[in-house]
Amino acid sequence: MPAPSSSAGGESVAVTRDCSVPAPAAAEIRTARDVTYAAMDAQPQRMDVAWPAGEGPYPLVVLIHGGGWSGGDKSAYHYAMRLLAGQGYAAASINYRLARAPRNVFPAAVEDVRCAVRFLRSNAATYRIDPERVGALGHSAGAHLAAMLGTAAGVQGLDGACPLRDVSPAVSAVVALAGPQDIRTAGALDPSQRGMVENFLGAPPEAAMERALLASPAVHVKAGTPPFLLVHGTSDGVVPLRQSRSMRDTLRAAGVPVTLIELPGIGHSIDEFGTSPTFRVSTCTTLAFLRKWLRPEGP
Repeated sequence: MPAPSSSAGGESVAVTRDCSVPAPAAAEIRTARDVTYAAMDAQPQRMDVAWPAGEGPYPLVVLIHGGGWSGGDKSAYHYAMRLLAGQGYAAASINYRLARAPRNVFPAAVEDVRCAVRFLRSNAATYRIDPERVGALGHSAGAHLAAMLGTAAGVQGLDGACPLRDVSPAVSAVVALAGPQDIRTAGALDPSQRGMVENFLGAPPEAAMERALLASPAVHVKAGTPPFLLVHGTSDGVVPLRQSRSMRDTLRAAGVPVTLIELPGIGHSIDEFGTSPTFRVSTCTTLAFLRKWLRPEGP
């Protein structure tokens, strides 16, 4: 299999296949399930949290599931949550309002993930979190939402009824796997997926350009945006590879550290922490990226 490619210059992390990922022992981890972090629009939103059994504080990784903004569940990241806890992180897998146009359309999901970060910061002592070291990781629609945390933390109009608006929603590092980064046109996704963006926005992007601009992470990139790791399959038939390539170029132009891993022959599904030869490079590089930007001085 050909070696995956990476961005050249201004890299956020070196691409590597060299890592050890031991399975976490249950005795080493504490967990909390179905924690309600907010009731946005009278819809309770919940998260699951795992963290090491020690005193901490530990860097936090917020895990955001995919599903076209209209499906999926926090349970998709239970393995990753426990794996990260075994690696010395607090990890939270979150649910958010799912779009069913005209209900729960943008910015509902973005409001929710921002509120989730704020809740976790506000409850840092409970989950042994270091509130100054927070990263976000997501796949597909979850990658889009993770990228919005990274690029649009200071943007107005994205908070809704979150009761913790005086707490920062910003993150210090973003891992975005197969994510749409610019949804200003109906061509943002494969033509067969056009309805996905329309459902998320509540209208075709061309008919709601102000909303589409606000909802596009690439639009908000600027100097000071946190480092990114982008992972994308070269045969993705849902979110075209050009989305991550363009985002890499946009981040690089702003002076933001960024690495893009292209997985040859891989479609839209990515095993985020897989140990097979196909996915080992993304697993090992993701762990190295989180270690570099969230744990620069050790545990």
